[in-house]
Amino acid sequence: MAAQDVTNSAAGAVGDAGNFVATATDWIITNGPGLAIKIVSFLAILIIGFWIAKKLSAAAKKVALKSPNVDETLANFLSSIVGYVVKIMVLIAAITHIGVEATSLVAILGAATLAIGLALQGTLGNVAAGVMLMLFRPYKLGDYVEVAGNEGVVDDVNIFTTNLATVDNVKTIIANGEAWGSTIKNFTSLGLRRVDVDYGIHYDDDIDKAIKVINEVAAAHPDVLSEPHKPWAKVVTLNESSVDIQSRVWCKPEHYWDVMFDLKKSIKEAFDKNGITIPYPTSIELDG
Repeated sequence: MAAQDVTNSAAGAVGDAGNFVATATDWIITNGPGLAIKIVSFLAILIIGFWIAKKLSAAAKKVALKSPNVDETLANFLSSIVGYVVKIMVLIAAITHIGVEATSLVAILGAATLAIGLALQGTLGNVAAGVMLMLFRPYKLGDYVEVAGNEGVVDDVNIFTTNLATVDNVKTIIANGEAWGSTIKNFTSLGLRRVDVDYGIHYDDDIDKAIKVINEVAAAHPDVLSEPHKPWAKVVTLNESSVDIQSRVWCKPEHYWDVMFDLKKSIKEAFDKNGITIPYPTSIELDG
């Protein structure tokens, strides 16, 4: 009796599966071609629409740059907005094309506004922060900055992120919300930078002579400026084994690193020529 029940159940399952396959086959035959056309057209609209969005974004940037009141940073930001708006419009058009009515789509989006807002509150916050960055302009493209603990040259500012290129050519992407909420240091915006370097000399050396050597070498560097101040050097610390003299010179921001490295080398060489020593640790080996 049990075997007969199992046989009947198996036969029923096979029959149900056959009915499902037959129904699915009929549906595919009836609706398949139309569905395939809708899918292809949906993808075509997206591909062509996103390509147009890219072109319009580039065109918007080009037009914005023609205005004397718009720099590259703002133009780049505006072009990114144009690109995203066009992409959203293309996506809505593609969804509508496959049979979803615009009114229904708007109703669905309206009903999901709260959920979307909660899910994307961080992203929306980045957009708001991006607007604030454009209004107050703490930095622009090409500036050397420290943002959220990261240093580099501003490479891109769009509605979501600020991108930096570090001195060793590493791309760093910072969310605008994090950038706006952190301390921002702009090393470029004031047009000048001061280079501070400390040099330690021996206690037996002539301090005035060392200061004179430092200032003469600094003044001879082609990128060291005489304004707002001439090269400056003073004793700043009396350490256990050295007298520390700090050198301060001014230069343009783009010359900062070259000036720092060049002066360290040139002043060390000048110290050697003038008999000024830089103390360094030594070890004494005792015979056993």
